[in-house]
Amino acid sequence: MSKEKKPKKTGFAKASPNGSGTGSKQEEYLAGWKRALADYENLKKSIGIEKDQERQRVRESIAHDLLPVVDNFEQAIHHLPDLSEDEKSKLNNWLTGVEYIKKQFEEVMNTLGIQPITETEMFDPNLHEASGEEKDEKKEEGAIIKIIQTGWKMQDRVIRPAKVIINKK
Repeated sequence: MSKEKKPKKTGFAKASPNGSGTGSKQEEYLAGWKRALADYENLKKSIGIEKDQERQRVRESIAHDLLPVVDNFEQAIHHLPDLSEDEKSKLNNWLTGVEYIKKQFEEVMNTLGIQPITETEMFDPNLHEASGEEKDEKKEEGAIIKIIQTGWKMQDRVIRPAKVIINKK
C-alpha cells in the first residue's frame, strides 16, 4: 500500500498561473478601493464648492451691512451746506478726510470682490431700479439722467441695484 501525502490546508486558496482563483477577490477589493477613492475625491470637491458658496454668502452679508455706511458718507459729501468762501476753506480739510474715509470703505468693498455698478448710460432692469422719470430732449428714451443711489454687485450678481432717474420722452 502506497501512502500518498496530502497537502496541508493553509486557509489560502492556491492562485493559478492564469490569474483565476483568488485573483477575482483581489480584483473585487481593488475595484472597491478605487470606488472609495473616487467617492473621497468627489466629497472633497463638493466640500470645496460648499465652502466657496459659504464665503460668498458671508461677503454678501458684510456688503449689506457696509452699504448704508458708504451711502451715508456719499450723502454727507453731496449735502455740504452753502457756506462762505472763508467757511468752505475751513471745512475743506474736514471734507477731504470724509472723502478719504469713504474711499477706504470702497477699497474694503473692492477687496471683498464687491464693486459699484458702473453701467450708467442706458437703463438696464438687471442693474438699475427706476426711481423716477424726467424729460430731457437731448437724451434718448431710457437713458439714465441721474443716479440717486449707487448700485453694487459681486462678480455678475447684483447685491443692490442702482436707483436712477430715467429719461422719458
